[in-house]
Amino acid sequence: MIKGLRNDNQVHRSLTCPTTQSFDHLPSKRKDKENDLSMDIDEFDDGRKKGRRKNHRDDDDYEEDDDDGDDSNDDHNISSPPPNKKKKKSSSSDNAADQNSPMNDRHINPTGKPAEAGIIQEVYVENFMCHRKLSVKLCRNVNFIHGQNGSGKSAILAAIQVCLGAGARRTHRARNLKDLVRKEAGADCSGAKLRVTLLNKGSDGFMPEVYGDTITVERCISMRSGGFNGYKLLDQNGKEQSRRKADLDAMLDQLNIQVENPVAVLDQEEAKKFLTGKAEDKYAFFTKATELERLDRCYANINDNIMEQNDVKQRAREGIQGAIDNTRQLQREWEQFQEIDRLEVDLQRCRADGSWAVYQEMQE
Repeated sequence: MIKGLRNDNQVHRSLTCPTTQSFDHLPSKRKDKENDLSMDIDEFDDGRKKGRRKNHRDDDDYEEDDDDGDDSNDDHNISSPPPNKKKKKSSSSDNAADQNSPMNDRHINPTGKPAEAGIIQEVYVENFMCHRKLSVKLCRNVNFIHGQNGSGKSAILAAIQVCLGAGARRTHRARNLKDLVRKEAGADCSGAKLRVTLLNKGSDGFMPEVYGDTITVERCISMRSGGFNGYKLLDQNGKEQSRRKADLDAMLDQLNIQVENPVAVLDQEEAKKFLTGKAEDKYAFFTKATELERLDRCYANINDNIMEQNDVKQRAREGIQGAIDNTRQLQREWEQFQEIDRLEVDLQRCRADGSWAVYQEMQE
């Protein structure tokens, strides 16, 4: 309706303005006719405006006037929408999106504040690959390790991977853990020992009441039969707190450490596969980097567990079916015995009634 009023004004201006500008060179009679024509158009246009404004005020379903004062006669004021209505909607939707964001529950360090949890503080290796004993202390920021070929730079990275739960094949250095033990140690070598110390401060720390400000993960690789091959979790005082692999996995998940993710730990072989590998190798790299491979393994394990539980449930049903049939048979026998007891009670009552009947007949 408001659009129609604007179009009528434009038509009215297009009809009257050129006519008004050309009045000077027209004859007087023609001027009078043109004046009468322009007056008729003005009166017709004013009538249409009044009628449409009346309909506009009567019909509340189409538009509502946001102005609290008197109604304005200007068509521009009638048709203009609320100026900040769209902005308010966008701002409210942005606030709702910020409140529902999954990043609200994450602890993000402010700019300039050093990280407090999950940072490697020290790496210690003993009889591992080419190192007899080596201790490397790292800072909280970027660390560069340089040296000649064969000096053991990659061995430090492999030690971190193996100590934090990765397998020997993941390091691309050996097929099993015993092959990573230093060969020069000789036959008297009992095995290798690895230790990685992590910071455990702040709100993202893993069980700080148990481990304190640091957690040390110790990995033992025994060359002797019967020796200990596994993990130890040590607190800040060096006291052993756990040997369970599940606790190590929980700590790595809490600190968001992914030693098998090529985005987090990229060795030379993985870099070669990414740069010069086939499409299948790059897709495998992609699945590892995005953790799709890990999710696929988790779903496969869950599916296997569901199938195993269904088999156990089926075997339990088959084993319990005999007990159920036996129970039903015993219930039927018990009900029959209950019926026999009721019949015996009725029999005794009938005998008593018969004895009284005989006594009454004898009295008569």
